[in-house]
Amino acid sequence: MKRRTQNIHAHNTIRHGYEAKVINESLKRAGNNPQLKGIVHEVLIKDGINYNPVNMVKGINAALTKSTNAKTVDVVVKQGSKIVGRIQAKDTANSISKVVKQVKNGQYKSAQILGTKETAAKLTARLAKDGVSKTVKSSGISSRTTQAIATKAGVNGFTGLSKACTTAAKGSAVTGAVVGTGFAVYQGICDLSDGSKDLGEVALDVGKEAVGSGLSAAGAGAAATAGGAVVATAVTAAGITGGAAIALTVGAPVVIAVGVGYAIKSIWDSIFN
Repeated sequence: MKRRTQNIHAHNTIRHGYEAKVINESLKRAGNNPQLKGIVHEVLIKDGINYNPVNMVKGINAALTKSTNAKTVDVVVKQGSKIVGRIQAKDTANSISKVVKQVKNGQYKSAQILGTKETAAKLTARLAKDGVSKTVKSSGISSRTTQAIATKAGVNGFTGLSKACTTAAKGSAVTGAVVGTGFAVYQGICDLSDGSKDLGEVALDVGKEAVGSGLSAAGAGAAATAGGAVVATAVTAAGITGGAAIALTVGAPVVIAVGVGYAIKSIWDSIFN
């Protein structure tokens, strides 16, 4: 039981630690911006390229443009010293008309447009309807995810907090359940091999671990998002600024996530102990 709790504990720490890194980078780039979700999208795209094992082997890496107000390119992709890609990130599912106008004016002629799932779908349909041939690809990231992370950073106060918590809980529950199931399956194979458990017992263990880990991760995700918004709002109200404000905004959700997730999993395990 202890090892299983440690596994989901590690999952919650890594997941929310990474989101803290994204929030930290986004806040340093754009400040307490109501549209921080767009910057979050840029950072996630950049990291997705840089953390890809194939790209690492090929020496491909991405960086955000130095200017936060660049009109055409948000992310520059290089292989060595050679530029191999220019990306314009779009998280604008609710303002497609403006983007369509920019495309028609040739603003993104030299860049690949990567939109969130929702943005890419709407923009592709609208451009096709208007007879514009510009290709738009999906970044594979949902606008719900970028908004949840931005809400966790506290840039919108408590606006949309309930929806953001639900999104965070669902996303965390999926990855948490996968981690828990993977460990339980591995342990089950060992138990079957040494004859300590039969197939039915192993199947029950796998089911319990999947549910328990999912609940732990979901609770951690929702608590971290709500806690982050509360802490960030309190920091602003207290007049704390600069590095101290960012440190509190970034660090608090991680501590909350780990604590809540650990507590939920411990309670779940104790039921079946």
